[in-house]
Amino acid sequence: MALLSVGELVLKSAEYLQKKGVDSPRLDAELLLAKIMGCDRLRLYLDWKKPLTELEVAAYRDFIRRRGQDREPVARIVGSKSFYGRDFEVTRDSFVPRPETETLVEKVLDILKTEPALHKGRQVIFEIGTGTGCIIVSLAAESDSHRYLATDILPGALAVAKRNARKHGVEQRIEFRQGRLLADYEGTIGVLVSNPPYIESPVIPTLDPEVKNFDPMEALDGGLDGLDVLRSIVELSVRHLQTGGWVALELGEDQPKAAAALFKATGCFSEIRQERDLAGLLRFLFARKS
Repeated sequence: MALLSVGELVLKSAEYLQKKGVDSPRLDAELLLAKIMGCDRLRLYLDWKKPLTELEVAAYRDFIRRRGQDREPVARIVGSKSFYGRDFEVTRDSFVPRPETETLVEKVLDILKTEPALHKGRQVIFEIGTGTGCIIVSLAAESDSHRYLATDILPGALAVAKRNARKHGVEQRIEFRQGRLLADYEGTIGVLVSNPPYIESPVIPTLDPEVKNFDPMEALDGGLDGLDVLRSIVELSVRHLQTGGWVALELGEDQPKAAAALFKATGCFSEIRQERDLAGLLRFLFARKS
């Protein structure tokens, strides 16, 4: 029996994934085959007519089954995801980094550059719920003038975050702590950043299988109204943010409206901004402590 070529496998697999309801069947088929072949997607097109070995075909079919039948996300199958120009290891203990979150990193970097209060000494940049570490590692890699701390309640998440920090050369600049929220940290904070759990508990069973079956529940469940962790962050921001310090959050669609009201009610914040992501959805909240 003739061996299938790169092109034949990609086209057949993309058709199968489309029938299974995968959002980006062609892209996913290419990414999974590129992983098997140890190359980038461009190389697939250069080798479009190249036949694959039986072992490569068998491994690829297993990947395609996991993506189509099980609906396992590509990043979890290949074990990594690109974020802010860097490659991050992904495991079952962490949320898969999303392109939308890159906007949060960009906005925080802008704050670090322009906020005068953050230029005095090595101010603390603190992330709650670090997961893969993609946010805190990206910030530390882009700006070395601050002290970085990050927490997560899952030891497995902290382990992968530490590996990602080591991979990108910032492990000496980030202190990782296991625990809820600030994990008993009692100092002042210059910027408190988080993409906290914000899904309403009753909604979780209705989510796409890629999310509800593979993302850690701890990274999803925000309580009955999705705002449980947000309320805690508001309280911590009042207590720990220095004057001129900022809180920067990525939340669920339209949740920044509720977040803005909570921050305003404290009377402690002189500037509160709600911002949209690249898709035009209201997803971010930024508040400056007065």
